[in-house]
Amino acid sequence: MNPADPKWLEILKASGWQTTALAIACGLIAALVKFKIIPTTDSPFWIALPVIGTVVFGCLALAAIGSALAKVFKLGAKFDQRRLRRRKEKAVLEYIPYMTDKEREIIGYLLYHKQKIFQTTQDGGYAAPLISKGIIQCSVMPGQAIDQVRVPFEVPDHVWRVLEKEREVFPYNPPPNDEAESHPWAIPWMAR
Repeated sequence: MNPADPKWLEILKASGWQTTALAIACGLIAALVKFKIIPTTDSPFWIALPVIGTVVFGCLALAAIGSALAKVFKLGAKFDQRRLRRRKEKAVLEYIPYMTDKEREIIGYLLYHKQKIFQTTQDGGYAAPLISKGIIQCSVMPGQAIDQVRVPFEVPDHVWRVLEKEREVFPYNPPPNDEAESHPWAIPWMAR
C-alpha cells in the first residue's frame, strides 16, 4: 500500500469499541512478548503471527460483543435517565425554601393524605407554579379522553421521595369536627 494513499486512514473510522479493543490487543501483545509467551527470536515468525492475530481478533470480537450488549441493555440511556432524575431531585430540593404558602399547603395536603395523584381543571388551579417547576405533572396517557375540569395530575415518584424526606416543611392541619375539606389546588368558581 502506498503511504501517500489516504486509504490507510480508513482505520480511523472504526468505532470506539474497535479502537479500544485494538489498543488493548497491542498492550496484550507487548506484555506477551515481554514475558516471552509469544516467541519472537527463537522460533519462526509463522508461529508468532497466529498468536498475535488471535489476540487482536479476540479483542475485536470481545469489543463487538460488548457493543451489542450495550445496545441491548441501553446502558447509556439508563445512565442519562438516572442523571436527569438526580438533577430534577436536586432542583426540587433547592426550590423548597422558595415555595409560597399555597404551594406548601398543596404539598402538605398530598403528603398528609398519601395522595400522589389528583384531579383539577386543565390549568392546574393553584398548583400551576408547582406544575411549571415539574414538581407536579399532567398524568394523561396519549389518546386518553379527559374532562377539562377533571384533568389528572400527579407527583412523579422521584419527586415524591424528596418531598417525603422533607415532610416537616409541609405542615397540614385537617379541618376539625369532620368539616368539609376543600382541595387546596382548586380555585373557587367565584374567584375565577
